[in-house]
Amino acid sequence: MSPMPKPTPAPPSSRRRLSRLLGPMLLLFGLLPAIALSYQALTIQPTEASSGSLRQQKRRRILAKIPTDASVLINITRADMPATPDILDLGKRSTKALERCLSDNVDESNRSLCAMVLAALGDRRALPTLQTALDDWEPPVRYWVVAALGAMPDSSSVKPLIKLYRRKDEKAYIRTAVLRALGTISDQHVVRFLRKELVRKPKDKDSDARPELFDALWSNRHLVARNTLIADTRKALASDNNSLALSATLAAAELRAPRLAGALIPLMEHQWAEVRNKAVYALGRIGDKKATKALLARLPKVRDARMLNNIAFALERLDKKSFYQSIKQVIEHKQAVIRLNAAFVLGDVKHPEGLPMLQKALQDASDYVRTSAIVAVGKLGTTNQAQRAQAIGALEPLTKHANLSVREEAVYAIHKLTKGGRADLVHKLLFAKLNDRKQRTARERAAITLGKTGDMRVRRYLLDCLLKHGCSLDDVKAFFTKNATASDKGRLLLSWSRGELWLDELVAQVKPAGTLPLARSVLEDAWARPRASNTRSALLLLGGVGDASLTALLTRRANTKKTWPRLHARVALTRLGDGAAANKLIAEVGNLPSSYLPHFAHVVRDIKEPKIRSQLDSKLEALQKSPDAQIALAVAAIRLRWFPDKAIYRFIDGLASPQALERDIAEAYLNWNKGKRVTWLLRRALAREGRVATRNRLRAILDRRN
Repeated sequence: MSPMPKPTPAPPSSRRRLSRLLGPMLLLFGLLPAIALSYQALTIQPTEASSGSLRQQKRRRILAKIPTDASVLINITRADMPATPDILDLGKRSTKALERCLSDNVDESNRSLCAMVLAALGDRRALPTLQTALDDWEPPVRYWVVAALGAMPDSSSVKPLIKLYRRKDEKAYIRTAVLRALGTISDQHVVRFLRKELVRKPKDKDSDARPELFDALWSNRHLVARNTLIADTRKALASDNNSLALSATLAAAELRAPRLAGALIPLMEHQWAEVRNKAVYALGRIGDKKATKALLARLPKVRDARMLNNIAFALERLDKKSFYQSIKQVIEHKQAVIRLNAAFVLGDVKHPEGLPMLQKALQDASDYVRTSAIVAVGKLGTTNQAQRAQAIGALEPLTKHANLSVREEAVYAIHKLTKGGRADLVHKLLFAKLNDRKQRTARERAAITLGKTGDMRVRRYLLDCLLKHGCSLDDVKAFFTKNATASDKGRLLLSWSRGELWLDELVAQVKPAGTLPLARSVLEDAWARPRASNTRSALLLLGGVGDASLTALLTRRANTKKTWPRLHARVALTRLGDGAAANKLIAEVGNLPSSYLPHFAHVVRDIKEPKIRSQLDSKLEALQKSPDAQIALAVAAIRLRWFPDKAIYRFIDGLASPQALERDIAEAYLNWNKGKRVTWLLRRALAREGRVATRNRLRAILDRRN
């Protein structure tokens, strides 16, 4: 059989970008960014021949012994190793056996696999074994050991990790993994080491680890004095390393220190578009008037729509009067594409000062510029009544324009300016007039818009559109939840029964007649495949039906050893009012792998019944005080969906935690919940927050939400 694939590092630029964009969420799942490289290893199983059933029996015997016999994985071959999902189903009961495997199994691929599963489990009892395994001879094993230590940050790991990093014969991708792991460990020894390494001059480009060093230091920014952090960021902005400069622009945007403006201005001419744009964004966030002149000088030279947008927002914050004087020149430029983007920018800043310029652009010779101007006028919804009437008056003639795009956007802009009050116009000029065959996309958009106003004239069209995969579920779910007829419900259930399992949440909400026997039959048909998608879907439906006759069937399914069907079955029983199932559901949390906790939160938070939520809340609130931050924040994420005013405080505490990993997890869960109430609570928290680092983090979260 083929050996386990060794992790191959991505090119530095793409590797850094992946770490920056996905780092917090991947940490949330208990693993580091390179987990994608070993997906095959995570699920690999040997090819079975005639002896397959015997091999499977042996694996099952080994699996059954793992919770009670710590030595069971020492003398087995890779072919005898149970499948990784089966080991993870045992949860933290498998830790001891995995530790012995990592220490005593001579097969390299087995040791790598055991280290990988320990990383997913996040059981801190394994720390001493993992720290010892940093001396393993094989690079793939060391890589996953480092990943596991990063998933379970602890000060006791600092010295062995730094020792590994300093070995001259260590692989570059493992040294990078070490820096990521150190970034999760909030310790002053780590900060001193990172700052010392950051000022070292690299021997060559291939050995330049400054971007990873800076990222790790930034993860521990709460341990660094603000002036020191600003100084380090300023040096990084002036670096000849493009990736380091990019990281520094992101840091500058959060720090908002006027001292950084001078180092950011030259980066507006940087060879990387990403650096140029992030530098302008940071200047806008800093708000230092010194940048105004440089931004104004750059504005007429811009050849990139995104850059134009960023400069516009920065200038609009710094000097509104100068911005509108300059943008007037741009929107009258000889090149249509520049006029088009200038109109787009005026719409995005959403201020009435742009209306006179946009009215002029509505008469542009180019339909593309005209369309961009129409969309921009529609965004000026904060104008007063007289300005709104003026804007609508300028748009009305364009609702009869020969060009469909112009006509369409004019109708939607008027609809938006009237806050959804012109559904009649959408129906008359778009939905009723458009040809379904030639102008299908435009007609679908009109139907979705009308559906959001509750217009029953588009009910049948929207259902056909949904079932033919023309309209997304998110676009029409609210409409059918409120307005589905018995016929609509029957068609939804029929489509679900034919394999359209993505409809399960909507079917559970509208509860068609016949859902109970059909979902029961689907579940029983898939009984031998508890991990199958139709098992999960049927359990979700049965939980939503709310029929007590299901208790016996769901209890049987809740006894499976497979984690997710068991959890889904217990959620369904909990929704039926089964107190014992609710207690077992909550008790699962302590044994689950850390990498499973976000999905656990997702499964439980979708419980809809107010009474059940109230009954579970006290149990979840108690778990929210767990010393394990990943458990505490996972259950807090459930409460944030149910009772945001109660749960928000745990996340503010998380953002202020002395531990970098806890801060990252808290931020990831807050980014996950896009609720308007949560946004309001974050704004209130920002207004009251006195801790500088926490204020910076809250501001950054709110910037992204905006």
